[in-house]
Amino acid sequence: MLTTLLNIVLYALFSRLFGYEAANSWGNVLDNVICILFAYVTNRAFVFASRTQGREALKEFGAFVTCRLGTLVLDAAIMMIFGNLLAAQGAALVESFMDGALSLLAGWFGPDTVLHMATGGAAPAPSISDGSAAIAIIGGADGPTAIFVTSFYDAQALWGLAVKIFSNVVVVVLNYVFSKLIVFKRK
Repeated sequence: MLTTLLNIVLYALFSRLFGYEAANSWGNVLDNVICILFAYVTNRAFVFASRTQGREALKEFGAFVTCRLGTLVLDAAIMMIFGNLLAAQGAALVESFMDGALSLLAGWFGPDTVLHMATGGAAPAPSISDGSAAIAIIGGADGPTAIFVTSFYDAQALWGLAVKIFSNVVVVVLNYVFSKLIVFKRK
């Protein structure tokens, strides 16, 4: 679990530092390499309590890295296909989900209240160019009739994070199976 958390944190960090596409390509490979080394140390010591030494430890490390390189290729493919190639469709899906969630929330506030979230296509007002939210209440003497909420969330970044989490679930399952059956198997 620590390796998965580290992988997601490194993805978010690389996305922020180097951009979305870099985080889904070479940044993803770099964070996987860091996580492979971290995972070997933690799995060897805490998960499988391996006591091999010398040549056997090198053989174990080689098997671990080989299996993890296989899941790295799978993770890279998932991130390139879903994170980069299908990013526009994913961002649209996130925006649809957010609009649906806001419609659901609007239902809780009653029929006279509407929450509307501006999508990423709208330009922010100069006063909220820092990405913070703005709220406008429109109404008469009988109370508010509409509440417009604009939050300039990054749908593409949310999509990328969702893809990274999905990829991590697949990779964690495969890595556990490989480690249990191939790398740290009991003799």
